[in-house]
Amino acid sequence: MRILDVEAASPSQVRELGGHLVEGEAVQAAFASAVGAVLFTDRRIVLVQREHLLEEKVEATSWPWRELRHFAVQESAGGRAMLRLWLGDDPQPLHLRAASGTDLRGLQRLLVAKLD
Repeated sequence: MRILDVEAASPSQVRELGGHLVEGEAVQAAFASAVGAVLFTDRRIVLVQREHLLEEKVEATSWPWRELRHFAVQESAGGRAMLRLWLGDDPQPLHLRAASGTDLRGLQRLLVAKLD
């Protein structure tokens, strides 16, 4: 199970991750954590992770949108939200725990549009 504590990525963080994109690919939503990031582009979902905070080894995993099976959003009274994404054949979802105040509504709309 992969769990990332994320907040909305800044434009500079998105630019730094541009090396994981192909020419002409546009980022539609991006979330960053201390050890990685998740990019939702017009073509795919990209998970970029470091093994440890100080680790130089970086792994990028990519799923085309057709691999998104379903998703679930859970919101707590304290304003914290968690998004679970089931991707490909993996029985365990990717968990994104959003920092308090991080708005996931735009991402939910994007995910719904991609599921159609």
